[in-house]
Amino acid sequence: MRRSRGALALDATRWVFSGSRVFVRGLTQLLRLARGGHLREGLRPWMRFASAGELPFDLFSSQGVRAVLFDLENTLIPPGGPFTDGGREIVARARAAGLAVGVVSNASAAWVPRVLAEEGIAYVAPAGKPGKDAFVRACRLLGVKPAQTVFVGDQLITDVLGAQRAGIRAVLLEPRWSEEALSSKFQRVVSAGLLRLTGGAVRR
Repeated sequence: MRRSRGALALDATRWVFSGSRVFVRGLTQLLRLARGGHLREGLRPWMRFASAGELPFDLFSSQGVRAVLFDLENTLIPPGGPFTDGGREIVARARAAGLAVGVVSNASAAWVPRVLAEEGIAYVAPAGKPGKDAFVRACRLLGVKPAQTVFVGDQLITDVLGAQRAGIRAVLLEPRWSEEALSSKFQRVVSAGLLRLTGGAVRR
């Protein structure tokens, strides 16, 4: 369904204010971690896969994982939506393995709460990643501890670094869709620069 100009303008305004706060907060945290010498390790994911279709949910469950949290855009769904059958299949596979499912997303668009409610998925959005508070809140929503949780996302800074700062093992996916917000593309450039500066490399 085509959305009105007013709804689009409201979403854009929310993105600007939310995105600005996230950027400033994230930059501050990155500098703090860099000074403490913990940035390189924080950017190193627990596992990495090409796509969500490769995620070994049964293996996660066998290793004591009780819940899986997902980033939303370019992880479960295309940037900007909608929620697709492919995303539903991933969620269904996780649940079939006995895992609780939730979403932690920086998306602030008005459609996000409605869509996730329709899918029956617990969520924290907008989350303010890479701040760790949203990850901890999501674990509480699902009744699990961070050590019992895996986070799946496509970004090194907001997803991998944010989750692992909260004590959650992070799984990094390759971005599936190339059309995404400029802020997401900018974050990928920053991530590549950080890896070069820290001498790190993402393990496959």
